[in-house]
Amino acid sequence: DPDYYEFETHIFFDDAFEISDHNGDDSQVNRFVKLLVNTIDEAASDVHHTNIRICAPKKYPTPYGGRLVWTLPGKTKMIAHLKDKSKIRHRKRWSQVMYMYYLLGHRLMELPISVDRKAVMAENTYLLTLDGDIDFQPQAVQLLVILMKKNKNLGAACGRIHPIGSGPMVWYQMFEYAIGHWLQKATEHMIGCVLCSPGCFSPFRGKALMDDNVMKKYTTKSDEARHYVQYDQGEDRW
Repeated sequence: DPDYYEFETHIFFDDAFEISDHNGDDSQVNRFVKLLVNTIDEAASDVHHTNIRICAPKKYPTPYGGRLVWTLPGKTKMIAHLKDKSKIRHRKRWSQVMYMYYLLGHRLMELPISVDRKAVMAENTYLLTLDGDIDFQPQAVQLLVILMKKNKNLGAACGRIHPIGSGPMVWYQMFEYAIGHWLQKATEHMIGCVLCSPGCFSPFRGKALMDDNVMKKYTTKSDEARHYVQYDQGEDRW
C-alpha cells in the first residue's frame, strides 16, 4: 500500500510542572497536563463515534522532566513530553529543537542498521508540525505527503490555513492569510523557494532537517537584540 505509514503523535508541554500543593520543595504536573489526561477518553470516543476507554498512560521519568505514553486504538502511540523549565530550556523554539534531535538524532540515527538504510528512512520520515488549536482532516495530510513524495528535493510543504469564526478580526485574519498563501507564497514558489512554511501545519522531511548544519543552526543562542526577534519570536520564520 503506497499510502501506508507508521504514525506517532508527540505533544510537548513547554512548562508542565508547578510547585506541589503538599510540599514546596516538590513539583507536580499543572492543570493543563491533568486536563489532557482527563479528556483522552472523551476525545477518542468522539473520533470513533463510540464509547472508548483508553488504558492509562505509562509514566517515564526523563532528564527533561517526564513522559506519558498512551497506546491508542490501532496500536499507534501518543507521547506527551512534560518539560520542566528548571531542567531544560523552555519556549517554543527549544521544544522544536528538542523534538528534532529526539526524533531524528536519537530515535533514527541510533538504530542498529546500516547508514544506507538510515538515509532511506530519513528521506521517507516526515515531521508534521501542528499548533494546539489546529483542526484538520486526514486528506489534508495525505495531500501534502503526496507532494513530498513527488519531489525528493522538497524539504517542507504547507497547506492553506484559515481562521474560523466571525467578526472584524477574523475577517482581517482571513484576508491576511489569503494574501500570504495565494500571493506571497505563490510568488516565492515561482521565483524559487518558499521562505516560510508555517509551523502550525507543515510536514518537514527528515533528511532535509538532518542536512549539513540545519538543526545545528537552529540551536543558535540569542545574544543580540535582533536575535531575540528573529530566533525567539519568529521561530518558524528562519
